[in-house]
Amino acid sequence: MIEEFKPPADTFRLVVEIPPEEAVFVDMVFKSYEGIAMLTHDEGAEGIVKIDLTPGTYELVLDILDDLGDKFAVEILSDEYASN
Repeated sequence: MIEEFKPPADTFRLVVEIPPEEAVFVDMVFKSYEGIAMLTHDEGAEGIVKIDLTPGTYELVLDILDDLGDKFAVEILSDEYASN
């Protein structure tokens, strides 16, 4: 049985909805910025991605999502960092 990834205690998670056809592109964008965030796909919901990040990368991740929002719909569904 494969266990779900559990991020370290000092990370926070954003849950973001994007067009399903853009999921690979968004994943590659975050991989190109080595170490700022880890993106996982919600296997139960097409178009939902989870982004694990640290407080030090939070603003950069939001900036990237904002830039992506100029190209296609990006909606933050949950923001653990802002909730703290």
